[in-house]
Amino acid sequence: MATTPATTVEIPAQAEPVEAPAQVDQEHGSRIITALEGAWAAIRAQHPEVPRVVMITGSGQDSRGSLRWGHFGADFWTVDNGQKKGRAPELFAGGELLSLGGRRTMQTLIHEAAHAVAHVRKIKDTSSAGRYHNKRFGKIAEELGLTAPKSPAPVLGFSDCHITDATAARYAEAIAALDAARLPYVHNPLAIALGGGTPGTSSPTGGDEDDENSENQGAEGGQDDEDEGAPQKPKKRPATRFLVICGCTKPGKDGTPEAARRIQISRATWEFGGEDGGLMCGKCGEPFKKAQQDEEEADAS
Repeated sequence: MATTPATTVEIPAQAEPVEAPAQVDQEHGSRIITALEGAWAAIRAQHPEVPRVVMITGSGQDSRGSLRWGHFGADFWTVDNGQKKGRAPELFAGGELLSLGGRRTMQTLIHEAAHAVAHVRKIKDTSSAGRYHNKRFGKIAEELGLTAPKSPAPVLGFSDCHITDATAARYAEAIAALDAARLPYVHNPLAIALGGGTPGTSSPTGGDEDDENSENQGAEGGQDDEDEGAPQKPKKRPATRFLVICGCTKPGKDGTPEAARRIQISRATWEFGGEDGGLMCGKCGEPFKKAQQDEEEADAS
């Protein structure tokens, strides 16, 4: 596919730092969005399939401590152009990501652009609520200038795609503009450790979690032949109630003896009596026992 030279939006430089408490003498939020939109425009100039987006930012850390670098959400926004309303996708870039420099930020934007292209092409590129990235995602990411891992990671699959030197050279102006803008960022030591960078410097390392940790965007579904290595569904937890029987019997429908006393009991009540339940039948004098093994017992046998 023929490509056109990357284009960027001119980004105003940030004011010099001031002594604490800092005085907000610029509209930093709009500067951040302008910078990110300029980088996104550079990607769209190279790959016309990449759609326009509503760009947003904020902290990428959730209440559990998980950190999200970026996120593409299809048709999240309603856009009213005065004549009719339409739907537009969202592109989120974490404020922690901005601390890692222009190259690392561009890597995440290209990663999210790959999700955008998959959406445009109607390709299912993720599963497990958007966390697991399959081989189809890896192929699109490489098409856009990233390198996909040779084998899938246990939870995220082929998510950990890195920007190549050739791709970084292609977007040199956009990367330089991000660095020169000296954008405000969310300081988080975890971001530095995971992203492999330091504030104000570029770094090519570190993976992206869309949702991530999803944790949530992307089509949810089971694994297919492209999802080799995807996480399997967790085993069911043992039932909270189960059936116990004693030695009392009665004739069954076919004449064979069957349990005459069948009692549903909670696991907590059973375990209160010890490993064997500690329940005795006053009629037959025998202890009650589980009608069948618990799932975990069956798995261990």
